[in-house]
Amino acid sequence: MKSLQHHAKPLIWFSALLISALVAACGGGGQGRDPIFGAGVTAAAFVPPTGAVTPGACTAAGPQVTTSNPTDGNQSATTSTSGVAGGGKSITATFNQAMNPATITPATFTLALAGGVALVPASVTYSANVATLNTSSALLANTSYTAVIEGAVTNAAGVTIGCNYVWNFKTAAVAAAAPVPVNLGLAAGFGIAATAGVTNTPTLPNTTINGNVVLVDPGTSCNGVTIDAAGGFGLCGGDAPALTGSSKVISSLFTGGGPTATAIHNDLQAAYLSITPPAGPPAAGSLGGATPIAAGTTLGAPTGNAMVQGTNYFVPGVYQSITSIMITGDLTLDAKGDPNAAFIFQSSSTVGTAPGSVGSHARILLVNGAKASNVFWQAGTSATLGTASEWQGNILAGASITMNTGATSCGRLFAGAFTAGAFVFDSNVVSVPGNAFAPPTCQ
Repeated sequence: MKSLQHHAKPLIWFSALLISALVAACGGGGQGRDPIFGAGVTAAAFVPPTGAVTPGACTAAGPQVTTSNPTDGNQSATTSTSGVAGGGKSITATFNQAMNPATITPATFTLALAGGVALVPASVTYSANVATLNTSSALLANTSYTAVIEGAVTNAAGVTIGCNYVWNFKTAAVAAAAPVPVNLGLAAGFGIAATAGVTNTPTLPNTTINGNVVLVDPGTSCNGVTIDAAGGFGLCGGDAPALTGSSKVISSLFTGGGPTATAIHNDLQAAYLSITPPAGPPAAGSLGGATPIAAGTTLGAPTGNAMVQGTNYFVPGVYQSITSIMITGDLTLDAKGDPNAAFIFQSSSTVGTAPGSVGSHARILLVNGAKASNVFWQAGTSATLGTASEWQGNILAGASITMNTGATSCGRLFAGAFTAGAFVFDSNVVSVPGNAFAPPTCQ
């Protein structure tokens, strides 16, 4: 017995020293962040499922992941996402239908170092067709990652996904934070929203809308005439805007078998508050930390002028004016080669463009991978697009939206996102980015 005790003591001390060395080497005893991986990790190497496809590539029956953020092959993803606790990064996957949230878990939605171990996420959540994995800290710069959705992920009816999904991306060489992805929920497929009716001036060519329309009570009218119950604008005093393809007007009079106008507007209001500053207006929102831009803001410059950051040139980020935003001339948004780059502009008052003409007008230019679908303009009150303006991005206006003669928009225009809001047309074109009838460059 004495001999056993004699040999056991050195073994105990050796074990303690070995454990201490391993903890020190792995960064243990700190704040729970592994310095090698940029977040908590499991010990086992992660192996993506055999036969998995990239988002949007599944041809099998069943629910599908249509898009992801970051996208597959992205070589300059940001290392973190603004607003995520601990400086973490949001990874999202968008489904083509409502899913069962209980089946979207860390076991079915995974992020790993490419060829390495899986990260332990801070959270995995689901809302309005979008699954979100948040890491507990920033990803490493200039590092490759693999994201996977697999297994028993089902829709609301219990049908399992038709494919497993895998996508790979690499972070940018320099650490940077991206704006929080804006989740439009049920409003994503709509080009126009109004809660106080629509007016269409009979200027030729007639207004065209490439996308669905949602009119919320009590504003189910067009030119003062109650719309029809068949998914159209009705008589509209003889001047109804044109809807392309299978686009419909959703209202309390017509749902087409889908979500109600109220449900769609609820998601719109939630999206609006998600990009509204914490101090508002018109109410407390959840997106802080914006870069200030000059009060009484006039953005843009004549064509050919030198690019000046914060004046006529912006890189991805969140920007705030405590008064209004008015665009004159050219305004350039540069995605720096990142197709997921997001731009969010917050205005405490109005958003709009100056009046122009066919040969000289305000326009927003998207370069180096920037997409209208990733640009958002939050107006505390109303928005007005001047004559012949070329608009890019989604406007979420607390109140009304007016489009003057010949103005066009590649981007959703949502009036009444918070209070009563009417929509006024005058020979315009509005397109949901990516819509089959939108201009090919409208993405």
